[in-house]
Amino acid sequence: MKKIFISVSLLLLMLFLASCGKKGRAENEFLFATWAAGTELREFNDVIRRVNEKADGEYTVSVQSIPADYYIKLSSMISANNAPDFFWLTQELISKYADLGAALDITSWFEDSDVLVPDDFFPGVLNSATYQGKYWGLPWIANPIMIYLNEDLFNLAGVELPSATADWTWEEFIDICREFKGMKTADGKDIYGCIVDGWPNIETFIWSGGGDILADDGTVLIDSEESLRGLANLHTIITEGLTPKYSEVGSLGSNNVWFEKGRVAMFMGGVQDNFEYKQTFVSEEERFPIKYAPMPKAPDGGQWAFDWTASTIVSPKVKNKDLAYKALEALTLEFFTWKLAPPIIGGEEKIKEIAPLKEDAYETIVYTLQFARSANYLPEWSKINDKLWYDLYLLMLQNKPNFNYETETRKIANYTRNLLKE
Repeated sequence: MKKIFISVSLLLLMLFLASCGKKGRAENEFLFATWAAGTELREFNDVIRRVNEKADGEYTVSVQSIPADYYIKLSSMISANNAPDFFWLTQELISKYADLGAALDITSWFEDSDVLVPDDFFPGVLNSATYQGKYWGLPWIANPIMIYLNEDLFNLAGVELPSATADWTWEEFIDICREFKGMKTADGKDIYGCIVDGWPNIETFIWSGGGDILADDGTVLIDSEESLRGLANLHTIITEGLTPKYSEVGSLGSNNVWFEKGRVAMFMGGVQDNFEYKQTFVSEEERFPIKYAPMPKAPDGGQWAFDWTASTIVSPKVKNKDLAYKALEALTLEFFTWKLAPPIIGGEEKIKEIAPLKEDAYETIVYTLQFARSANYLPEWSKINDKLWYDLYLLMLQNKPNFNYETETRKIANYTRNLLKE
């Protein structure tokens, strides 16, 4: 038993020592963990190659692809004190990683830089990398929601298309959806004005009434009059049958297929959605002209387009922080030439170069970037979001007759207030 105890102790010690420190990397060698895989990984590697070539030996960046269970594996690496030097986080996780001490506060470098400064970014994007007044990463992509329109269906219904920079309201959006009710395809299938199946996210609808989930200072606004007014828009779309039933969406595979098959007239999707590319693979008879419009504005005048963003984070364990930040800027600038849409003011000029098939959407994308934003996310967001999804959004989608969304929203608001007090 003593020998077993000693062996187990030695094994545990070896595992502990093996987990300490970042193995084998010099101060000018940086490891970048990414979720990219397949074609995206090949493109990502090209970006890294260009960055390394321009660095000319001052530093080198290597790649670790984690295409499956990215956040689980990333958390394990950080817990084992073997974090990558750079890694990606989406907007809702940045405050949590900052709160846990797993992200480097880059404020001083960012504000003093001669390359990229806060004023270069669209405010709604930069807020996604901001927590407690500090910056925790550099955003490298913006993917705001806009509306894709099937021009053929609008013509068939005799409905005027909203313009590429339409100053329209949610009431107008819902009224247009109603114009398609009862319409059918040539083979007798129902046509809908829009599709809602958990996407867009709950933030979109709360904002549609001028409300919010959390204020900038953390005040809970979920049950405000404005937030409930926004949820009423969602309630109307579902209960009036302006969207396919939640239980039927999967019959075509996913929500985007409903738009591709001409079953919905308006699709609320990110600027990266590739409907234009997919149309190059269908027959001439199946194609339809795609037009674009911004998201409707809220009653307070806000354009409230949700913006999916991601930032590159620097590990606080990195050895040479000055050099790491220099590499971070070089990486970010190169990302701006790769992904749609660059999150910096003036970066719109690259949109047509990055995605030529989006040329017709250019005016709407440029307009939308000015008003797009993400929510005010706190470290507790995952718990709040679970409540919003399982106890509110999902039940609204299922359209259960005895469910009162206003009552449940107030419960979630009180839960959130208590959670933030803990």
